[in-house]
Amino acid sequence: MTRIYLTRHGQTDWNVQKRMQGQNNSSLTALGVQQAKAVGDYLSGIELSAIYSSSSLRALQTAELIRGKRMLDIIPEDDLREIYLGSWEGMFYSEIESLYPEQFDHFWNYPEKYVPLDGETYEALKKRVSNKIEEIAKKHQGETVLIVAHGMALKTLYTYFRYQSIRDVVCGPPVKSACLCMVEKEYGIWNIMKWNETEHLENLGFSATEVVLL
Repeated sequence: MTRIYLTRHGQTDWNVQKRMQGQNNSSLTALGVQQAKAVGDYLSGIELSAIYSSSSLRALQTAELIRGKRMLDIIPEDDLREIYLGSWEGMFYSEIESLYPEQFDHFWNYPEKYVPLDGETYEALKKRVSNKIEEIAKKHQGETVLIVAHGMALKTLYTYFRYQSIRDVVCGPPVKSACLCMVEKEYGIWNIMKWNETEHLENLGFSATEVVLL
């Protein structure tokens, strides 16, 4: 049996400002740093064979804080990055909704209809991240690994693990900053054991578990 822990990066400046990040980047806030450390504390007693991270800076920063004193390299992977949003990246949500109301609505509510101007479709995201998960699982059969990724990447993976269509991306549970998820693969079948757990963040206050997806 292969076990994979997944977490989303900690809160960032652009999360607070309600800017679209995608594959662009902003730094972790002070709360984001606390969130990442809380994940590290929670996982401190679990033996990990490897730590993989999206190659985006906010994910790598989160992975480093989670790693703590472990003697493990953090393996950056471009294929674990967030959905690519093209010219939307760095824009405020309100700006995008005003300029591209139909596309913005499709992005959040009808992923199967979302056609980006110059970004990535949900189907492309799902193929990219699921292929990388399968590659990691094959490489670490019978082991336990950690992956640090992003909100929409994880929501899309949820549909992959549940053998659902892309339209179900918006129907699944939220993916909060620094939440913990865990999946297992046995006999070729994926099983979700936990998803979007935030008990390790409770002592950080309500804002620590606020939902900001991108």
